[in-house]
Amino acid sequence: MDFNSIPFLWFLAAFLTVYGLCPAAYRRYLLLAGSVVFMWMGSLTAALWALGFVAANYLLGNFIQRTTERKLVMGMAVAINAMFLATAKLADMSVTGLSYYLFAFMAYQVEVYRGTVQAELNPIRFANYGFFFPKFKQGPITRYGEMAEQLNKPRITVAAIQKGLEDFTLGFVLKILVVDKLGVLFKEAEGTYWALTTIGYENISTDLAWLGAVVTSLHLYIEWISYMYMALGIAGILGFKLPQNFNFPYIARTVGDYYRRWHMTLTRWFKDFVYIPLGGSRKGLCKTIVNVLFVWLLTSLWHGNGLAPKYMIWGILAGAAVILDPLFYDWLTKRYSRKPGLGLRLAGHLPLLALLLISWLILREPAQGFNFIIWGMSIGLLIVLERLWKTFVVDRFRLGEKFGEDNLLGKIWKFVMSALAHFWVVVTMVLSWVVFTIKDFDLLKLYFSRLFPAGGASGGFDPNDFSTFFGKLWFPILIGLIFCFPFVDRGIRLIKRSKLCSWVLSAVLAVLFWYAVYVLIVDGSDPMEYGAF
Repeated sequence: MDFNSIPFLWFLAAFLTVYGLCPAAYRRYLLLAGSVVFMWMGSLTAALWALGFVAANYLLGNFIQRTTERKLVMGMAVAINAMFLATAKLADMSVTGLSYYLFAFMAYQVEVYRGTVQAELNPIRFANYGFFFPKFKQGPITRYGEMAEQLNKPRITVAAIQKGLEDFTLGFVLKILVVDKLGVLFKEAEGTYWALTTIGYENISTDLAWLGAVVTSLHLYIEWISYMYMALGIAGILGFKLPQNFNFPYIARTVGDYYRRWHMTLTRWFKDFVYIPLGGSRKGLCKTIVNVLFVWLLTSLWHGNGLAPKYMIWGILAGAAVILDPLFYDWLTKRYSRKPGLGLRLAGHLPLLALLLISWLILREPAQGFNFIIWGMSIGLLIVLERLWKTFVVDRFRLGEKFGEDNLLGKIWKFVMSALAHFWVVVTMVLSWVVFTIKDFDLLKLYFSRLFPAGGASGGFDPNDFSTFFGKLWFPILIGLIFCFPFVDRGIRLIKRSKLCSWVLSAVLAVLFWYAVYVLIVDGSDPMEYGAF
């Protein structure tokens, strides 16, 4: 059940009414019941899966804390969750919320093992952590320590309720009135008049292809933040504070920083539980590059549902190669007990060299989900290129220091470099979201041929197609661009300094909400894109 649906609005209104009237001592039970009802209304199968995983992880967490074989049991707990997640993705089971709460449970098991949190003994509290319906379907991926104290006594205040209502309304309005309009270009439903697939990518101009690239990047971003506004808003009304998941990625100056700002809790998860345990950037440049690419391989596999089995096999082999490579290298160099030459260094990386051969055999014929592999690995390569640029150019030549910071030449250099950095991030990310959106490999190649027509050839299209589509979409594009920058949040904070302006803001949001409800009833709404992951 999506937040942008009439059944959910009825559910939310009824639940909040009962929750507000319920004595504080019983709210934890009501919250659990409400979350179970929310899951059941969306999918009975998903509810049963979630119940099973909550029970299993509750028992496993307590077992880790009590046993003397803590590391072994933790490994088993993580492996069980990871195995079911991989199976669900391979079989395209599309179980609601599965990847989000399983990632949270894997983090919980590791943190219990490390001693950073204590295993939860109260099954109701643990179930509320696992089931909490504002974050259940699409995150944010919340650590247990971020909710533990709040599960005891949610902080319900008038200010929190007001802000929560405003955030939910803003997210709801964005989804219905902006996101659904932006999503029209890449709708996969046959016969959709405004869909580029209906027109055919071979029949669009280069201008329209670039408009489509911008629109799909805005569509994905605004849909994500609209969901997060709604999720954090509902949590705030209930007295909970969830972690932020976005921090205006389009103001980033590097691709790495872009993804630290995009889907922050997922990025944090991969950093803390994959990248750093593998050694992070502490073991030299080559190992850092391998770790970055491996993390992005896992990220691409996480995003794909119904991936061809060979991609999962490739992912498993890549993981084995990344883990075995340093072990084999250390053993080989110690075995010969001398400074390794080029031949020995190459021989020491046989697991990675073997992976290159296997990758060529596996990836030579694209299958379902290949676009996610291209997307993830291209992001990893872009981050690697940035690291190489910083290591071999910026840090070595220190051009900024040579020009100086106080003189005119230094200021011009800084401005030019900043502008080029932002241009680099925006263009590469816009193109990356095209790869993310178009799942058919042949259609993806065709679309890029329209983005970059060979020799300037781009015939066979309506010369007015760009103006026609832009005339329909310019307003949601403008709103989307505004939300790429921190203008709105800052503006709301300024407005709320005045009581009169605050009341006006509330009235405007109320009017927009009911108009969005009307549009939802008349036209319906598209499902959330990230709900599929």
